[in-house]
Amino acid sequence: MTDFTIQNFRVFSDSLDILIVAIIFFYILKALQGTRSSQVLIGLGAMLILYLTSKQWGFFTLNWVLTHFLSFVILIVIILFQDDIRRGLANIGKNPLFFSFNKHKANEVVIEEIVNACSFLSPRKIGALIAIERQESLRTFPGRPINASLSSEMIISIFNPASPLHDGGLIIKDETIVSAGSFFPILTNLELGTELGTRHRAAIALSNETDAVVVVVSEETGKISVAAGGKLRRIANEKLLKPSLVSELSVEKPKAVKIN
Repeated sequence: MTDFTIQNFRVFSDSLDILIVAIIFFYILKALQGTRSSQVLIGLGAMLILYLTSKQWGFFTLNWVLTHFLSFVILIVIILFQDDIRRGLANIGKNPLFFSFNKHKANEVVIEEIVNACSFLSPRKIGALIAIERQESLRTFPGRPINASLSSEMIISIFNPASPLHDGGLIIKDETIVSAGSFFPILTNLELGTELGTRHRAAIALSNETDAVVVVVSEETGKISVAAGGKLRRIANEKLLKPSLVSELSVEKPKAVKIN
């Protein structure tokens, strides 16, 4: 192998190396964008800049403290970002190439029944929490097994205030109501304010931990919201719920949307 060939191969391998690292950092930053973890990451970056400054200007005491602090930075990152790391590894396991050529078609029957139910519940201010299972199973969340055919009448009866299951979450898979009265994780982030109730926080937390799309009807205002990818979006009226669900359920990975 000539020197020219070796040199060209080295340029190619170095370029590929840089590209792989750039892709990894891109997806890490994209995953952290808009989360509290991004603020922590900025704080760690500020500590690193302060460390380099103290070393350059000869601030020995400050440099000694930061040196010992940064020596545990890997452990600190693992502790602070354990949830993000877990979700990231799970996403890599499901989609190791970071992209997919397959798209899912929204189930029109499921969407129609949910829209009809929410159109009844919303004006009457009857609270509801409906999780639509996608690729990741939601059977790990405890609840009362139902295994009944999906219908808007069944959803309405479950969330009737007189029903013993109305306080929990409803899990739907395909065209079946899998369980009712299910307990979902609750988001404890105080930055969201006090305007979001337990149902909304559960919807955000569940859609953040899984790929489920979650519909919420507020018991206080009757307004409808849709959670996907750990973000919540308000629906202005019942007519916009159907296109919103079609949009969320037609893509493989939920799109990140912010609260309006």
